[in-house]
Amino acid sequence: MNRPHDVVVLGTGAFAGALVRALAQRASGPTRVHLVSRDRDRARNLAGLAQAHAVLADRPARFCCHRLDVGGGADLRPLLARHRPHVLVVCTSDVPPAETRGPASAWTGLVRAAGFGVTLPLQAATALRAASASAEASPRTAVVNACFPDAVNPLLYAAGLPVRCGLGNVATLAGLIRRDLLLGDESRLKVLAHHAQLHSPPTPADEVRAWLDDEPLTTYELLERGRRHPRADLNEIGAVAGAAVVDALAHPRAPHAAHVPSPGGLPGGYPVLLTGHSIALRLPPGLSERQAVARNEQWSGLDGVTVDRRGEARFTPMALRALREHWPDAPAAFAARDVEELRTRQLALRDRLRGLPPTPVAIPL
Repeated sequence: MNRPHDVVVLGTGAFAGALVRALAQRASGPTRVHLVSRDRDRARNLAGLAQAHAVLADRPARFCCHRLDVGGGADLRPLLARHRPHVLVVCTSDVPPAETRGPASAWTGLVRAAGFGVTLPLQAATALRAASASAEASPRTAVVNACFPDAVNPLLYAAGLPVRCGLGNVATLAGLIRRDLLLGDESRLKVLAHHAQLHSPPTPADEVRAWLDDEPLTTYELLERGRRHPRADLNEIGAVAGAAVVDALAHPRAPHAAHVPSPGGLPGGYPVLLTGHSIALRLPPGLSERQAVARNEQWSGLDGVTVDRRGEARFTPMALRALREHWPDAPAAFAARDVEELRTRQLALRDRLRGLPPTPVAIPL
């Protein structure tokens, strides 16, 4: 057997688990997947389950686990330097999306009022550490981030950190469209979408844009049916699509059509073509890259935060007002260099608000 290509996956949560199981079933060449988690038992159990998937699917994938708390500050560089992985996948952050949909509290109320983007510092911290470690210890590794990539990746990319693309979000929405159309060939479909559109948009004008065989496709009713599924089901669709992207990066062969968030640090999600480790947009005729990016920048505001080309993240006025109800001196804008300090302050805020009942947030018009 040829020397396996290494893939490092940080995290053992729901998305990571679905991604790893899907990768086990589709590995197109010898693959060794390293599961990195602070919870050794979860990592060991996931490695064993994924190994069973690989054996039953007759795929050349092997799984091992490492106990390492990257989110808590553990140094990832030795592991990366030792294995020089083809791909590093970040699937863990300080605030898993499921938490914001959990039992009602002042914290979940704040996220609903301000938008998911209010958690950007908590989403970005581990990805920032991982990308920094990869830049130092294994610069040829393709770093892929699955934690709010539509906003996290532009923040990191502008800071010079090597984040190739994201996973999920636009791929989940494209997967719902493909499901209803029974469309096996992803190259026929082109979807422009943002993480915010996993929820119903406020107006039809804010809906996903899609093209089938380069002809505009009406998606609202189709996606509304899909959005009624439990979020865990939608995450699984995104994870399965993500496994195809990870495998294409780990075993580059023929060009691979896909949908990914934030290719090359762009905001939002796009149809792309992966060739080796390079990623190119594959937009429909008549839609320029500038127009596609502008559309995603507009949609970013639906999540309560935007990130400009210089890497400055800025809360929308409504999000900032909601945030300052609980954090009066919360910054209106920040960059990657500010993430660690803001993470510390947001963790303290979250811990305080978790213990309080939800209260209406007064947001002046």
